[in-house]
Amino acid sequence: RLVVKPVAHGLEHVSDQPGPFIFVANHPSALDAPLIRDAIAHHFPHSVAVSAAPPSAARLAVERLFGLRSIKGLNGLLRQGISVVLFPERNPSDDGTMTEFDLGAARLAIRTGFPVVPVALHGTFAALPPWRVLPVAGRPQVTVLFGRPIYAEPTEEPHQVTDRILQSVAVGLAEETQGWYGALRAHAKKTLIQPGVHAASAARWRRIWKATSAPQNRSHRKVWI
Repeated sequence: RLVVKPVAHGLEHVSDQPGPFIFVANHPSALDAPLIRDAIAHHFPHSVAVSAAPPSAARLAVERLFGLRSIKGLNGLLRQGISVVLFPERNPSDDGTMTEFDLGAARLAIRTGFPVVPVALHGTFAALPPWRVLPVAGRPQVTVLFGRPIYAEPTEEPHQVTDRILQSVAVGLAEETQGWYGALRAHAKKTLIQPGVHAASAARWRRIWKATSAPQNRSHRKVWI
């Protein structure tokens, strides 16, 4: 909070439930894990963050404890009442856009029965891109949006659950740029930008400029589905 202005939406979806939860989020910045854990600390003080991506300087905030990535290890934490924060993007993009998710979060939800809470992080890449050691000056605003819990059926395939999670996170990200009505329309028309699609649609410098320097409209209402 000393370096960014965090704004959280959607905590009402989980604040009145006992948990624990499997929080699943996009992962554009090293700020992501502490931001989520700060947002949920009042309701869920015990949580562990795990990333599917290889360790790097940009992701030192994510705990990579030995064995925690296994379904068995994460299941044990959940059974103890400890929520887990998963960042399932195996190959993070160079401009902060969301990429495809690993199936591990879906497999964990199917096997354990604990609900998945999709989380959309917006503005963290601009605040602390991977080539910076410290966040940019001026305490930029970053947004953490919590969606409604997703319950996986025991008979569902992991790719089906993963698709539901991806779509929910994509809607949350769309709200930040298109507003809630635009996001709902895009979801209904199935025109939400899919993971990795717009990351390759323009020159790298232009994508990075848009992610870090382009003006952002943050006056939209939040009615994340």
